[in-house]
Amino acid sequence: MSLSKIDIHTERIESISVMRVGGSINALTCKNFLDEVKYANRRGGVIIDMEEVEMISSVGIEALKQISELSYNSGNKIVLLNLSNHVKSVLKMVGLLKVFSVAPNEEIAMKLVSGS
Repeated sequence: MSLSKIDIHTERIESISVMRVGGSINALTCKNFLDEVKYANRRGGVIIDMEEVEMISSVGIEALKQISELSYNSGNKIVLLNLSNHVKSVLKMVGLLKVFSVAPNEEIAMKLVSGS
């Protein structure tokens, strides 16, 4: 696993951006991650599929806090999908699991983002 690597693939499904994120969210990759999420959020709701995220640092946690504020301020929902056990335990430990909508599958994530 490379700590300096993050892979982000975004596809649009109607007005929703589905971002598939892999690698690490840390000081080296955080700006790229935040820029991609901000861009997608300006265009509507966002689903962030984190199944392939292997590591998240304190800087990554801070990025998720910023994403939560971004979602609140823009009015466009951001839903986390497929959290690995590691990411889920880290978010739970810092109290962020309650802040985000977390979906167990893409179908539910789509419903949460679109508000239906």
